[in-house]
Amino acid sequence: MNMNTLIIFIIRLIIGLAFGIILTRLFKPDWGIYHGIFTGLILVALSYGMSYYRKFKK
Repeated sequence: MNMNTLIIFIIRLIIGLAFGIILTRLFKPDWGIYHGIFTGLILVALSYGMSYYRKFKK
């Protein structure tokens, strides 16, 4: 893991967590912050999964 992939991971993690918290607050306001963090982690995992799938398909 070089520095470039580490920076990409950190950016994806921050953006994923932010969108996860925002989505959770918009659609399920009664859920806590931990649900938002979990949703963000799922979004980050999906981004890496789709990236792997796109590279594997070529």
